[in-house]
Amino acid sequence: MLCRQQVAELSEYEDKFSAKQSRLAVIGPGEAVHLAEFRKVTGFRSELFADPSREAYRILGFSSGISKLLGLKPLQSVFSAIKAGIRPGTLQGSALQLGGAAVIGPGNELRYLFREKQAGDHPPVAALLEVVSDGTSGD
Repeated sequence: MLCRQQVAELSEYEDKFSAKQSRLAVIGPGEAVHLAEFRKVTGFRSELFADPSREAYRILGFSSGISKLLGLKPLQSVFSAIKAGIRPGTLQGSALQLGGAAVIGPGNELRYLFREKQAGDHPPVAALLEVVSDGTSGD
């Protein structure tokens, strides 16, 4: 549910990324058959990819585990998602997998990397937009 919240928020900014000649792509840990439903729920128009092996998650160093789902921050994030109209859906991939965000390019340059420490620990979209325009990096 929290990944849906993050992608739904990103979908609101797709035009701003496009205006900066940047492409958004989301990689999910589920199967490709789930992408249409995910797109419908989040309103995300940009590229969606399925990575059921979670190889991209391993390469980027994104963590997983039950302990990452417990605590006050994840609970607050769930309530925030519900308030925003995001509802739980069919499990698509590993429920224990955390995500993050990466800005790559131009070329193969990794310009920004954000790894969730707990479920719902999403990077601010403003930080992603900033790094796309000015070339700074962070973690």
